[in-house]
Amino acid sequence: MTTILAIQGDGYAAIGSDSQWTDDYGRVGKMAQSKVVTLGRYLVGIAGDTRGANIVQHMFVPPALPVKLSGNKLTNLMVTQFVPTLRECLEKNGAGRPQYDDQPAQSANDILVCANGVIYQIDTDYGTEIDSCNLYAIGSGAHYGLGALQALIGTKKPSINTAKQIILKSLNISAKFDSGSGAPFYTFLQVAK
Repeated sequence: MTTILAIQGDGYAAIGSDSQWTDDYGRVGKMAQSKVVTLGRYLVGIAGDTRGANIVQHMFVPPALPVKLSGNKLTNLMVTQFVPTLRECLEKNGAGRPQYDDQPAQSANDILVCANGVIYQIDTDYGTEIDSCNLYAIGSGAHYGLGALQALIGTKKPSINTAKQIILKSLNISAKFDSGSGAPFYTFLQVAK
């Protein structure tokens, strides 16, 4: 139960999350940290099973990210190095399901990664995407958050100065309608170098 939202701006990425947890018994609590963590030069937001989030936050060591890597070379690094390293870490530590002959490998988590100011979505099948609408949302409140982002942004990409405010407003709206999401909210900016 989570809402993680992100905006791809011109030369920057903005990402934010709620901090509520909900267990199988319906108990609700607040996490002591954000669901978005800094891992080296990456910002990583993770929604889904708590075990996968724990592993990413405390055990995952992503590949080195060169400062000026961009475009197809950055996407290549994400697809050929970041995702396989992530998958191996999750599976080795009991959070991913390995690939069998008749089933694809799967994770129990959706992930947003900001790398050099570019946002990548990593789905449960380890597929990696960049969305042409420049808006991202994962977790139980994703649909509410995505709608709020679009309504608040309108037709123009927001400036770096307003992106965090838009994410905060959208997280508030998402939490109003999604019982699995709640304050406090955290936001982060990553500027392309």
